[in-house]
Amino acid sequence: MAKNDFDIDFDFEKEYGFDPKAVLDSDYSDDDLDLSQFDDEALGLDADTDGDFDDFDLDNLDDLDLDGPTGAESEPVQAAAPSRSGDPDDFDDLDGLDDLDDRNDLGGANAEGDLNDMDDLDDLDFEDEDLEEETQAEDVSRRASFFGMDTDLLRRKPEAKAAEKETPSYAPPAAYEVPSQDEGNRNPESSYEEKDDDPEQEPDDAQRPAARQRRERTKKEKQPGKAGVPNFFTRLVRLYFPTQQEIRERMETPEGRRRRKPSKQQIFKEFYLPPLILGLSLVLILSFVIGSLSNTIDAMQQKRKEEDDKAKQESIAAEQLATEGTRVLQEAERLAQGYDYDGAIAALDTYQGTESQEMIAKRSEYMNAKALLVEHQDPTLIPNLSFHVLVQDMSRALKDTTGLAGSYNRNFVSTAEFSRVLEQLYANNFVLVNFESFVGSASLDGTTEKYDKFSIWLPEGKKPVMITETMVNYYTYMIDSNNDGLADSGGSGFASRLVVDDNGDVKAEYVDENNVTSVGNYDLVPILEDFIAQHPDFSYKGARATLAVSGSEGIFGYRIQSESRSKKGDDYYNEQIAGATKVVDRLRALGYRLACYTFDNTNYAKISADMVNQDIQKWKTQIAPVIGEVDTIVFARASDIGDYTGGKFEVLRAAGFRYMLKSGDAPYTEVNNTYVRQTRLMVTGENMVAKPSMFTSTGVFDPNAILDLSIRGNVPTG
Repeated sequence: MAKNDFDIDFDFEKEYGFDPKAVLDSDYSDDDLDLSQFDDEALGLDADTDGDFDDFDLDNLDDLDLDGPTGAESEPVQAAAPSRSGDPDDFDDLDGLDDLDDRNDLGGANAEGDLNDMDDLDDLDFEDEDLEEETQAEDVSRRASFFGMDTDLLRRKPEAKAAEKETPSYAPPAAYEVPSQDEGNRNPESSYEEKDDDPEQEPDDAQRPAARQRRERTKKEKQPGKAGVPNFFTRLVRLYFPTQQEIRERMETPEGRRRRKPSKQQIFKEFYLPPLILGLSLVLILSFVIGSLSNTIDAMQQKRKEEDDKAKQESIAAEQLATEGTRVLQEAERLAQGYDYDGAIAALDTYQGTESQEMIAKRSEYMNAKALLVEHQDPTLIPNLSFHVLVQDMSRALKDTTGLAGSYNRNFVSTAEFSRVLEQLYANNFVLVNFESFVGSASLDGTTEKYDKFSIWLPEGKKPVMITETMVNYYTYMIDSNNDGLADSGGSGFASRLVVDDNGDVKAEYVDENNVTSVGNYDLVPILEDFIAQHPDFSYKGARATLAVSGSEGIFGYRIQSESRSKKGDDYYNEQIAGATKVVDRLRALGYRLACYTFDNTNYAKISADMVNQDIQKWKTQIAPVIGEVDTIVFARASDIGDYTGGKFEVLRAAGFRYMLKSGDAPYTEVNNTYVRQTRLMVTGENMVAKPSMFTSTGVFDPNAILDLSIRGNVPTG
């Protein structure tokens, strides 16, 4: 090999920390260099070994991946240890060392010459003293390995220092370790330590440097592919969110050279844009997934809500249907109790649901009961029991000092006596009816009316009866002793007016002898209502009594005549109108027939047709606007017009009256084409005493069981 074949451009000062020119320029001579210690025997070399420098071929250095493994999956690269013998020509390729930008790229060599395992040096935490000492040892080791010397022999320490160190297990390396560029070759002279007398003897663990022992322990603990393997998430973060060190490493060329400094645009494009795109994609994907889940959840909630609403509606419908079924049964039973079996069956037919077993049973019951009804054809046999307004306290009435005490005893009935009349009527199988129960009218040509009677169907043994009450005005003389327009304790024991309570029931207001006002069953209407409620079969198809009122002192205790307005003012008058209207509406709703008792309580038999017309016109102007139109007139003072073809009759008919009631001693009903005339049996103290046959002949009641003679004493007659 020629001299210049081993000519390399090598910076010893940079690489090994000394300047050879300084040595050459000095007075240093070869005689000063004792090389006896570097003979083959001293260096542990085998003289018989053939030196083949071809084994130290560096041609393939460019093919080595000197960057070291970047992950657990990288296979370690085995670097062959240089042979002690070789051809100097093999060193021609050392020019490739110029391509190495940083000796750290070589990594440390392990015992088998694995260059890649030098990465483990980065994980070691050296003490300052150990780091300097180790650096010196590594520098000497590298140079000795380069020249084929035994590196283990040079690394030995004096036994005095080695005894102070720990003694871990040790496996001597077979290859050299490349020191880092930062450390360099600070003190090459310190690398040569005194050798033992026996060069073949291996140093024990105590003689090894502590830093090397820690490094060897770390190599054994860190196993590639096990604890050092990053997971998927870690690799993903490293890929898209690198550190500044990783960015610098990626900018290096495969040969270890650093690329030209990239621009901000390149850095953004290569390192920041991908994660931004990935992040945006993840946001879009998450938005889609969340939106889909939200829509699915909303759809499920909506479906559940619809199902709940449907179930709730079905439940409400079922409850409503059950409630309707109960109401239908109650209404049907009420109609059946009044012998309106056709109406009861029609009520059952209004039920929209499936009929229950109870409904089926009731329908059958009503049909069977209807089949057992008996027809009553003769209306002349229907008695009409007529009462004046009732006395609540007969003892007060009999104490009247105005000369009316005898009149009260002779012409009036107390509330207690009326209650006994109802009880006897019911016991004697009488059923309350009204005109609509057996007579009706039909229009022939739109103007001409024709009245016809029809049959009443009742169970066998039952008989129809009618009830009428007159003078339901509660005159001032009955209730107001000082004529101030207010009922007081000086009254004669009568109720003062009818009222509608909070329950919708019609009651009577009463002021007792102590001037205490109360509301209760103090007249015919509330007494009759309570009785029907207790005995619904007493009322035929809901029939009620006929109530006849005059107009000169208002109606039902309310002073609605024009005179009260002029005396008391508009406020008082309007108050009276409102009270009367409320009572009228409720009475009509209950089924009571309202009638005229003349306006001035006048005997029409004793006045002319013109006077009758004048009286009726007062009624029409002052009373009809509140009470409404009525078709029934009850002649006052037991009178009658006599001739039903003359002027009086024409006046009454022109006023709209079709039902005309007069006094009589026996039941009588006449149904003509244009009107209906009937007699009423006046139930008074005098008649019950003087004419008891009026009541016993028809079997309605026994007067002796009705009259309270213990209070009345001798009832005046005549």
